[in-house]
Amino acid sequence: MKLAFTSCIALAAAVAKVSASCWAQSQGYSCCSNPGSTKVEFTDASGNWGIENGNWCGIDYSYNNGNQATQQCTGNGSYPCCNTCSVTYTDSDGKWGFENGNWCGIKNSCNSQQQNNSQCTGNGSYPCCNTCSVTYTDSDGKWGFENGNWCGIKNSCNSQQQTTQRTTQRTTTQQSQPTSSVGASGVPANPPDFSGQTGKTTRYWDCCLASCSWQENTKNAKGPVRSCKMDGITQFTDLSNLWKIKSNCDGGSVAMCNDQQPWAINDKVSYGFVASHEACCTCQKIKFTSGPVAGKQMVVQTTNTGGDLSQNHFDIQMPGGGFGIFDGCTPQWGNTSGWGERYGGIKSISDCNNLPAALQSGCKWRFEWFMNADNPSVVFERVQCPPELTAITGCTPNDDAQQKKAW
Repeated sequence: MKLAFTSCIALAAAVAKVSASCWAQSQGYSCCSNPGSTKVEFTDASGNWGIENGNWCGIDYSYNNGNQATQQCTGNGSYPCCNTCSVTYTDSDGKWGFENGNWCGIKNSCNSQQQNNSQCTGNGSYPCCNTCSVTYTDSDGKWGFENGNWCGIKNSCNSQQQTTQRTTQRTTTQQSQPTSSVGASGVPANPPDFSGQTGKTTRYWDCCLASCSWQENTKNAKGPVRSCKMDGITQFTDLSNLWKIKSNCDGGSVAMCNDQQPWAINDKVSYGFVASHEACCTCQKIKFTSGPVAGKQMVVQTTNTGGDLSQNHFDIQMPGGGFGIFDGCTPQWGNTSGWGERYGGIKSISDCNNLPAALQSGCKWRFEWFMNADNPSVVFERVQCPPELTAITGCTPNDDAQQKKAW
């Protein structure tokens, strides 16, 4: 594909060699001399390509003016190095950040910096917060939320009691989401109206490993969607053996995480997750157009799909909403006789008490913010994913930065 552009751009007959190597030289091309400022003209399996003096060059972010950059970071040049040490996602390659709408590798120097920091919640699995403002507390300790990322509160802050109301959820929480009137990421109390494609909704909660948790289904995203062990809390990380360990709906022991349930931002806006035929990890803003929730809006992220879904169909994940085709909840939680009908789920908010405590808030959301609406119709449009959603799933579409913001 890259060479298809040669009719438009005159390539030099000979490729200049430079003293230090980068991945492009093994293919007979030079390295871009200033990778940080070179525009990406094309991307293929090798990496990003730019143009200098009419010639193709490989953009290797670990390479600078003929010398290997001394500042190494996750990705070894396939992504730029982050400007901060704020970790958004961790995989087998290392730690990643998300800055200015793009993924970046966390610098190796951040590891020693974190070791020199005051001890904080997470013991290095998350960066230490810069302030003592507590957003959430669980069995691990106190957590903050800064610049769109979770961070651990320093132990030195224990004497300070600056606690703020939680407006989002850390990915490993055992708690359920609150219905807060406090906005997240600038969400307006009265969101502006919009028009879009028409669609429909249903509801479900089958506890099954989501299809977007398979790496093969998220090739166009930085992910995949986080999955959990059977407690619904502990993140499953052995992705290379997922095919062997299998979903709890296929006799295995990997399940949907408890925190992938809806919660209210304010009286007019909620966030949540859906099964749909939209691309994995993409986000849609939907406005309900029928029933008691008409006029209310949600921003939802696609984490799953389903053979029973039609086009423009959003199956909202809400505990107690009914298993649907598959039942992964019985092998995960045991007796589910009080979980309601297979299609439709429970009938009243009091029935939410039949569910595990970790799922009850998302269940009650249906009868509170969602007003027990029964499959309302919607209009929808694609939007940029809010950090509150991607912080839970760990998955962001590669083209997310090019999408319009929800608000």
